[in-house]
Amino acid sequence: MGNIYKRFARVFHEGPYTSFSRRIAKNFAKILENFHIRGKKVLDVACGEGTFAVEIAKQGFKVVGVDLSSEMLKFARKRAKEESISVVFLKKDMRELDFHEEFDIVTCWFDSLNYLLDYKDLKKTFEKVHEALKTGGAFLFDMNTVYGLLMANQEGPVYIQQDGKDIFEVQTIEFDLEESVATFYVTVFERKEEELWERFDEIHRERGYRVKEIASALSETGFVFSFYEDLLSKSPLTSYSRRLWCAARKVSAG
Repeated sequence: MGNIYKRFARVFHEGPYTSFSRRIAKNFAKILENFHIRGKKVLDVACGEGTFAVEIAKQGFKVVGVDLSSEMLKFARKRAKEESISVVFLKKDMRELDFHEEFDIVTCWFDSLNYLLDYKDLKKTFEKVHEALKTGGAFLFDMNTVYGLLMANQEGPVYIQQDGKDIFEVQTIEFDLEESVATFYVTVFERKEEELWERFDEIHRERGYRVKEIASALSETGFVFSFYEDLLSKSPLTSYSRRLWCAARKVSAG
């Protein structure tokens, strides 16, 4: 995972991707109310370029953001500084978190957990999150479902033209149903001069976990949890949900 989000970090930071984090941040207080979650200290795992962390810090939350990408963290710190918002950003692997009962809430958004291609790594991450939470604390996250990745593969290439910028992006997806792994081939073209474009490529891989696999990893770790198609409306997860949302709770020190 450490080899991705290098040159693509700036494209991510400047592109349409941040709208996902902004939407969650805008509705964060309502989501917490929906699940009777209290507390102000938040750990945002795989915080990326920091949009969500900065936006909820504006709402009065005390936020620590962690990510494995140095480039993403550079943009996160820049964002916080430009907006005069206090957020602590640290470079950490989600599988190796070293917090102990420090946080009321842990979040992990935008299918970041799908980047863990091994079930053992997923469970280990859940264990580290469990350790980071205070007893009674909440863990909120989303993941692409197997169905969602399969449908993304069938829909063909995605073309993204950034508004007001000479940046054009193409994503093609291959899904290995047997391994349940989607490979995203990301190609970015950026205009340098009138007739000169520069190209770079990155490869991202996500594993689609079965619902029962996610449930097993959570329950064996000591979480109680529920799955939804959407945390805001609390609509139930179905076989055709493209994204799984989870609200989990640490009920004991474990």
